Amino acid sequence: MRNEEIKAQNDHESGFVNSLARGLSILESYDAANPIMGISELARKTGLPKSTVHRLIQTLCALRYVIPDGASNKYMLGPKVLDLGFTVLSSLDLRDVAAPYLRKLSKQSGETVNLAILDGWQLVYVERLKTQKIVNINLHIGSRLELYNTSMGRVLAAFQSEDWLSQYLEYLKYIPEARRYFLDSGKIFHGILADVKDKGYAINNEELAAGLRSVAAPVKNREGKVVGAVNIAVSSGLFSLERLKKELLPPLLETTQAISAALGF
Repeated sequence: MRNEEIKAQNDHESGFVNSLARGLSILESYDAANPIMGISELARKTGLPKSTVHRLIQTLCALRYVIPDGASNKYMLGPKVLDLGFTVLSSLDLRDVAAPYLRKLSKQSGETVNLAILDGWQLVYVERLKTQKIVNINLHIGSRLELYNTSMGRVLAAFQSEDWLSQYLEYLKYIPEARRYFLDSGKIFHGILADVKDKGYAINNEELAAGLRSVAAPVKNREGKVVGAVNIAVSSGLFSLERLKKELLPPLLETTQAISAALGF
């Protein structure tokens, strides 16, 4: 993304983070024909001032996304850049296997169906089959959401180790909106996840967004590890909690069990 494109995007989106876009434009400048570049070359390709490119390079070097070329005053992409794409690459098999089952579930239910995986302390959407009935929130493949207040997030968190959960609760301390889930040193959230693990599904009752309810269930691989979560998201004006569980939970569980079986579970 060149500097002119960044400015144009910034003019149209009030939440646009200019410095982040400029940093990403540095990473996007590298390709097979240009694996090693100096400040002048990067400035020319991005349209950014050399002083700006220099500051961005120093930051990217500190984070190990870019590393200096020892033979020159130039830079190349570091191995850490691979981490950015690893989650998506690792999810491709799951998405391919799940695709026909998700389409069947979407057609059967007539509602929005999603597939997500765990990445760090958040979930990432790897498939989304949206209907017009759903509350209009801007989610798409690649979108990230927190775990604590989403049905798929709770499913993904519920089957992790106690050590993982302890670290996650430390992360949760720094999210003001999560404070009510962290009361009693996390016992409330522990209870929510224990209930999810016991029942084998999770409910979101307008906690992510007003007017939105969802139910999610886990997908397991051949080792029995939870590798993803599928949910059905509906308008709360159309579905009560009782109707959600009665009409949509059975086909959801049937779908996640079928995907898990296809993965070897």
